Amino acid sequence: MLLLVPLLSLAAVWAFAAYLASRDALSKYEASTTYDRVGLPGTALIAALEQERSAAAVSVATVGQNHGEVAAARTTTDAAQAAFRRSALSDSARRTMSGTTKQRLDELLRKLDGLTDVRSRIDGGAVDTLGAVNEYNAVADALLRLFGSVVLINDPLIYQQGTAIVDVSTAYEFMLRDNALVTAALAGRVHRLSNPEFIQFRQNADNGRLLFDTGLAVMKPSLRGALDELAASTEFRDFRTLEETIAEGGARASLAPRAERWRSSVTPLATTWSQATNQAGAVLTAEAKPIGDRIMYTLYAAAGFGLLAVALSIAVSILFGRTLARELIGLQRAALVVAGERLPNVIRRLRAGEKVNVDAEVPPVTAGKSSEVTRVAEALTTLQRTAIESAVGEAKLRQGINQVFLNLAWRSQSLLHRQLSMLDTMEKEASDPDALEDLFALDHLTTRMRRHAEGLVILSGAAPARGWHNPVAVRDILRGAIAEVEEYTRVIVDSAAPAALDGSVVADITHLVAELIENATTFSPPPTHVHVRGELAANGYGIEIEDRGIGMNDEELADANRRLEHPPEFDSADGDRLGLFIVGRLAERHGIDVHILTSPYGGVRATILIPLDYIAKDDGAEYEQTWVDEPGPPPWQAWESNPVRPGSIPGPVEPGPAYITGPTRMPGPELEPVSESEDYPDDASAPELPQRIRQASLAPQLRAATPARTPSGTSPATTRPPEETRSLMSSLQQGWQRGREEEDPDE
Repeated sequence: MLLLVPLLSLAAVWAFAAYLASRDALSKYEASTTYDRVGLPGTALIAALEQERSAAAVSVATVGQNHGEVAAARTTTDAAQAAFRRSALSDSARRTMSGTTKQRLDELLRKLDGLTDVRSRIDGGAVDTLGAVNEYNAVADALLRLFGSVVLINDPLIYQQGTAIVDVSTAYEFMLRDNALVTAALAGRVHRLSNPEFIQFRQNADNGRLLFDTGLAVMKPSLRGALDELAASTEFRDFRTLEETIAEGGARASLAPRAERWRSSVTPLATTWSQATNQAGAVLTAEAKPIGDRIMYTLYAAAGFGLLAVALSIAVSILFGRTLARELIGLQRAALVVAGERLPNVIRRLRAGEKVNVDAEVPPVTAGKSSEVTRVAEALTTLQRTAIESAVGEAKLRQGINQVFLNLAWRSQSLLHRQLSMLDTMEKEASDPDALEDLFALDHLTTRMRRHAEGLVILSGAAPARGWHNPVAVRDILRGAIAEVEEYTRVIVDSAAPAALDGSVVADITHLVAELIENATTFSPPPTHVHVRGELAANGYGIEIEDRGIGMNDEELADANRRLEHPPEFDSADGDRLGLFIVGRLAERHGIDVHILTSPYGGVRATILIPLDYIAKDDGAEYEQTWVDEPGPPPWQAWESNPVRPGSIPGPVEPGPAYITGPTRMPGPELEPVSESEDYPDDASAPELPQRIRQASLAPQLRAATPARTPSGTSPATTRPPEETRSLMSSLQQGWQRGREEEDPDE
């Protein structure tokens, strides 16, 4: 497009120059063609009209005595008119005529068409001598005007000389008009001109003298040779003398004494004058030929050299355009490599924690040799360096923020584990039922705070510090996840097929399940329950979490599943989807498939498919669980107390510091106390440590009627009878005592 505009402009200039040159050449060609097709036949036609005019004037004056002469003259005129029409109306003549020539030709043809009517009126005696002469004069005037348009050519000299020849020809026509008047008067009885005829005679004489002298004065010497001889001849001088004598004699003077002298001078003069005029036209045509050739040479030069210049410009432009296009394409490819490969690769490596050498990653962009393209390539190199330096700086900033998150999380986890240990000690020593219940609530709150602290660790890109050597039963993992949810009483485990997961993934899966369960309880009405199911599948172990909430529309589901399948970079501005981000990050870390579907009940169903690689060969009940510190905080941030006891799972079943060491049923508002025979197989050796199940020691009617205790100051005081509370606490203390004696026989 940059080259197209100047090329079109150059082509337009060339076309205009060629048009100017061709217009002159075309005008020369048209003038030559028009002269051949119109001028030459028109000369024969005007000669025939002049002969018929003279015969018609005599016929009117003698009342038709020269009938044969008139008929012969009319026959000659008709033949000349037919030849003129064939030539002037041919296609070649019409194509070369100018608009003025066509207009004047049409006017002449209308006059020629009226000759029939003129002849009829002459034969019928309807016109006098002067009227008959004027009728033919009108046709002759139209023909002379046509001759004037034939010499219109774009050459001043040719036009000037052609106009001079036309003027001399018109003077010749005026002489013949006077001859017709005088001849008719001499053929009549009175031998004199009428007053109107005399006036016409004098006008013709004056106009003829003026046109002849003007045309001869303008004409070049090469054209006026024959005309100079004509002007110097005796016949011409006698004609001029007779014109003056008749004009001076007046209308009443007789023409008889001058009749013979008039005929002897005018008859040869008419022939000589016509020949001299034709000779001047032939000389002018010969002299115009070099001018026409020069016009054609100009046309060839303008067209040829102009076309060559245009072609050369196009070739150079195409060559330059292709070179520029190749350089720009190379620049485009370099930019695409930078934007599509180099920068994403650098950002990917930075996110993976690798160090990046900016100089090595920013090779100079080279594309073409044009100075403009080279400068753009240099600017692109600078842009690339700036982008990579910005990415490195952002990565360092992100790493710093992540390290801050990680340090805060480790500090918080350390404090929370110390708090859990202190709560455990306080619960063992507490004897007041109300105080014990408050401690249980604080224990549960601390457990939830520990999960949120682990969320900070996950956001920072590190792995939680909790871990287990031996497999852990799935049902224990579900209990631990439910225990980390605020509204755990609304969660019901419908079924959980026996299975155990590898200890290395227990902490992350527990956290993942807890996030989904808490999301289900948050977005569902308080009276409804959240149902959890677990079962073995062909491709792993599946866990379903289903709520009865408000659900999600198709667009929200698609967006949530896209985030779970391809977790984006953490954006602090997108804090309302923090749980979804944590679930996606944990699922991506271990190759776990998590999908969110619409529940038939109108809520949401989350499905978790744990790969087969993480499923142990048994259900995990036979292992003595051992806590493992995964690589995590530095030595100065090590855990200040063991967060869980040997044999524990990642969180308590009930709020409080008691840790489950064997398989038990999940607590819930509708579960009845269960004996060990209902939950353990016959060959299983279950520890004798009692379960800490809320209201498990109460009668069914009291357990259903008594609400759960909340921390002090947040709900009304309990209505549990002191005797029942004392009995429950006594049983719990005895169970703890037996458990400690079995764990440490030396105590």
